[in-house]
Amino acid sequence: MSGLMNDALSYFSNQLSGFSTNTFKIMPQGKTSGIVSGDILTINLPSNSIMDLKSFQLHLAATVDGTTARLPNGIQSLIQRVEILAGGVQLAQGVQYYNTLVKVKEALCDKLCNPVAGHPDIIRNGNPLDGTDIGAGVTTAEPTPGAFLAATDSPFVIDRWEGFLGSAAPRYLDLSLLPDVQIRLYMASNNVLTASATNAAGAGLVLAQGSNVFTDPSTGVTPATYSVSNVFATCELISLADVSYDNMLTEMMAQQSFLEVPFKAYYSFSQGHNGSSRFQVSSQSIDRIWSAWQYNGGVKPGPDSTGRKYPYTAQSAPIPVLGYAPNPLVESKHASGEEKYTAAWECFQQPVRGMEMQYQLNGAMIPQTPLTSSELLPFSGHNLPPGKYVNDELTMAQYLKSNFVQCLRLNMAGSEDGRILSGIDSRSANLQGLLNTTGTTFIADEPYNSFIVVETTATVRILPGRAISVIS
Repeated sequence: MSGLMNDALSYFSNQLSGFSTNTFKIMPQGKTSGIVSGDILTINLPSNSIMDLKSFQLHLAATVDGTTARLPNGIQSLIQRVEILAGGVQLAQGVQYYNTLVKVKEALCDKLCNPVAGHPDIIRNGNPLDGTDIGAGVTTAEPTPGAFLAATDSPFVIDRWEGFLGSAAPRYLDLSLLPDVQIRLYMASNNVLTASATNAAGAGLVLAQGSNVFTDPSTGVTPATYSVSNVFATCELISLADVSYDNMLTEMMAQQSFLEVPFKAYYSFSQGHNGSSRFQVSSQSIDRIWSAWQYNGGVKPGPDSTGRKYPYTAQSAPIPVLGYAPNPLVESKHASGEEKYTAAWECFQQPVRGMEMQYQLNGAMIPQTPLTSSELLPFSGHNLPPGKYVNDELTMAQYLKSNFVQCLRLNMAGSEDGRILSGIDSRSANLQGLLNTTGTTFIADEPYNSFIVVETTATVRILPGRAISVIS
């Protein structure tokens, strides 16, 4: 009878004896300052310890140079790729465009950066560290520490990760079971930054996406560059005095000769789209397919209701987001005067009005009938990962203009919480996928790239003698 009693009525407590925890600082290999676009940052994790993978944080300072230059939305945008190795063997090769993957997920869900120390927004005319003006049309080096911080401080942090660090289970990983684990972070190009000839927020911003407030950065503007310094990492390590944990691992290893650690792995495909985009993947469990659209034509100056456009492959000026001040063209949830800006590489736009979209996987059409642009938002909301919901501040106008991302789920809802691999197993024959659009003709001088991310579950098998194998 007591086993059927609800916890709200039961009197009990459990105790884990011998538990202790501490946070350790890890210095990267090589230089810790003067890190620029194209550099690789290498960090070795502590061996012979139990680490909370989700506690891994990268601390840094970052400055930009250029004409009215600005750091991007989210300091993690400076990371192009995250690679995890164990004894030189790749556990996770890392999606090629890690920063774009993060922005694809943020377009529908909540932000994946620290709300205070993650530099969550592009600031039009202010140093994020002390609030002072950065200056209009001048070459700047911001953000300087100002009055509140020392030059040796590391005011920014990346503490939320996609892939192995953010999804491996169990999150407390015994690193003594694996060869030495190394994290390699590849720094992104300078195109993730923004630069402009002015910092004013004048009458021009009342037009969608701006008209002439932010000058085309290809004319009279020094492109922005960044430099990262004061870099170090932190992580939480725990210890257990109770031998029951070691006994459990020994028993599991004896029974099945290996231990399994599932984690999320991603594969990205970027290509010009003119009605159909192709991709193929081999995996033991294909869980979701994410798709987004990036403009890849020439600069469109506007002004009109479609607004200014920049190619995603080049550095752009800040682009005002619809619905935020001072843009009254659409109904806004932000009447208080809040401003918000994005950049060309992370501005996911509906390519043309009237388009319909449908996936084709090994010949099967999903969904059964093509969906219109407005139907894709609720469809994607139903397919998001467990615990994720469509951002409640998102409007339909913002979705179509700057957050046009789709999500298709292929595994059982909630199966990831139980570490159940229920997605498509395509190891015997690669999944042949097509992203098809119908119902309209793409405009010749306004080309778009499709950015497709295939989300899978991979597994690290830990074998006796610190040997490993990876099942993708």
